[in-house]
Amino acid sequence: MGGMRHVPLFLLVLSGAWCAGFAGCIGSPGEAVTERQSAVGEPANGFPSALERLGLMAINRARSDPQTVKGAKSTSYPARPPVIWSAVLNQSARFHAISLELSNVTLMHPSPCTLNTNVATSGCTGDPSCACASAVPATCASCAAAGGSTTCGTDPFVRIGYFTSGSGVSANGEVAAAGYANPMAVVDGWMDEDAGSDGHRKNLTDQGISSNTMGYGHSSGANCWSTFDVSDSGKLTSATIPKIPTAAVSPASGAAGTFTFYATWADPTLGAPSSLNVVIDGVCTALTREIGTDTLNATYKGTAPLTAGCHNYWIAAKDMSGAAVAYPTTGAITVSVGGTACSSDYLASAPAASCAGDGGVTTGAGGTGAGGTGVGGGGTSGTGTGGTGTGRGGSSGSGGRATGSGGTSSGGQPGSGGTSSGGQPGSGGTSSGGQPGSGGTADTGGSTGNGGTPGGGASGGCACDVGTTDLPPTGVGLFLLAALQLRRRRARV
Repeated sequence: MGGMRHVPLFLLVLSGAWCAGFAGCIGSPGEAVTERQSAVGEPANGFPSALERLGLMAINRARSDPQTVKGAKSTSYPARPPVIWSAVLNQSARFHAISLELSNVTLMHPSPCTLNTNVATSGCTGDPSCACASAVPATCASCAAAGGSTTCGTDPFVRIGYFTSGSGVSANGEVAAAGYANPMAVVDGWMDEDAGSDGHRKNLTDQGISSNTMGYGHSSGANCWSTFDVSDSGKLTSATIPKIPTAAVSPASGAAGTFTFYATWADPTLGAPSSLNVVIDGVCTALTREIGTDTLNATYKGTAPLTAGCHNYWIAAKDMSGAAVAYPTTGAITVSVGGTACSSDYLASAPAASCAGDGGVTTGAGGTGAGGTGVGGGGTSGTGTGGTGTGRGGSSGSGGRATGSGGTSSGGQPGSGGTSSGGQPGSGGTSSGGQPGSGGTADTGGSTGNGGTPGGGASGGCACDVGTTDLPPTGVGLFLLAALQLRRRRARV
């Protein structure tokens, strides 16, 4: 079924009374300790991947302007502040995506098997050989048409709880999809849902819940679906939203050409940045506001060409007071272009920016930056001495960017905007969630049916109906949906 990568599948779990009839809909608060918040955007032990970084950026983009990032029939919701990346929710989401892929099952919230209770600490990636305490039941195995809320294995909030225990994160939701080409398309699909059947859109825009942290997980393979994408959401105790909480490039990798860089900006006190650039291999490209509001949540973007090879990028900005802001806090993100094998996804010591005076970013290794006054490491410092702070983002004198021992990296792939969230045509019947069936457009993922009729009512109660036949190898698409209402209806292709 690997070729069915455009077929949309969506699921939702929410905490509280919304989800009567499904135990997994109620999440328990985690213990109040603290996730690492000192460094923003720096990868940790392989998390997040480039695609996962892009997925979280796409969610913040959707939150910055739900009025724009929606379908024609979608309910209008107000903009929300950005969320910050959660290491533990990222791990939980990726674990589930890999578990679904390697267990050879279809899309579902519960784990396909009963999990070992130490999966969060054992180093298990989600492979059934280390994840499962017992075999995947036959009712879920081999791409069986199990519902999204099946009871084949461990409840989703139990699984998330294994990862969030002791982190200060209280999980409150999960959305998932299968068969999409990239995270931009996945998030567009989650956001493009008709009024009354928009559980995923409500989840991502905090309708009925409140989230300040999320993790995004991605897996790809050639089993039941070509890709699985999962996003787990929650609340983090005493979380602080940085001015640039997320940034990414689209596509995350690919052939040489034009790429699009995205960055989230939020400054409730001072508003718009005085400058905001993406630094690609030391060369600055200004980003401009695409959507959103600077005091709440704004999405900035810009494009640049990249040739084949390994490139690095980071975001350099100054707020209206002249203070430097950077993403990641130190170093730069590495991107592969043209299939080039890069030694790492992160460059701890990055070159200075060509827009040093404009970006106002200082790098140093704990004292006066090695760049000093004047020209420093590829960028002209201003009149200040620079490098007085520790790491990139320290004070920069009077506006220059001096490089210290270690510097900062530039470069990275701009991305190519988003792709459409549409899926392949289904093979007839009624669609779930009140979307039109065959012959119409199913806004939940943009898939078009072939010869069915619109269904009536809304799918409901976190209970996912699925009606499908001839799963792989016949290549017929599968559609799943869980929403918030209490009525139910059947979904079939």
